Amino acid sequence: MNYENILFLKNFIDKPNTVGSIKPSSKYLTNSILSNIDFSNSSCIIEYGTGTGVFTKEIIKRKNKATILLSFECDDTLYNGFGKQLNNTEENVYIINDTAERVLDYLNKYNIKNVDYIISGLPFSIIPKETSTLILENTLGALKLGGEFRAFQYSLHYYSNLKKLFSKVTLGFQSLNIPPAFIYYCKK
Repeated sequence: MNYENILFLKNFIDKPNTVGSIKPSSKYLTNSILSNIDFSNSSCIIEYGTGTGVFTKEIIKRKNKATILLSFECDDTLYNGFGKQLNNTEENVYIINDTAERVLDYLNKYNIKNVDYIISGLPFSIIPKETSTLILENTLGALKLGGEFRAFQYSLHYYSNLKKLFSKVTLGFQSLNIPPAFIYYCKK
């Protein structure tokens, strides 16, 4: 077992209210979430839950150099283990050691007006309802008209909540992940 998997498993055991899985996302889930994103024409992409950098590294590889990436990681251990290493390694990449609830504050800080995509690995079913509601409302407020919120979850618990917020919600599924994941593609 590599360091990344050990750290993820340790955080899952130590902090079951913030880490929703026993291991990082698979390359199959990563590809499913990031498929059909218009990386070349995106001005800003946001990620909730940098974790061990699985999605972050792939977004960095695919994004245009001018595209701004803000990635939020509130867990100090994960941030210190991976976020700091990724921070400032690429132009326009900012790994933020803070909660996704504060996304609007950081858009103001970096003077960002248009967010094309928000990618989330947050375990909404274990986050307190008030917090998850605020994150989703701020997500909707951050996205430009036509922007997309893409999230994976291990249940269909948030499907009805997302349908109330977004104009279009499409559901996907990736079985080649531990555990298998539902993918929500939500359009503003």
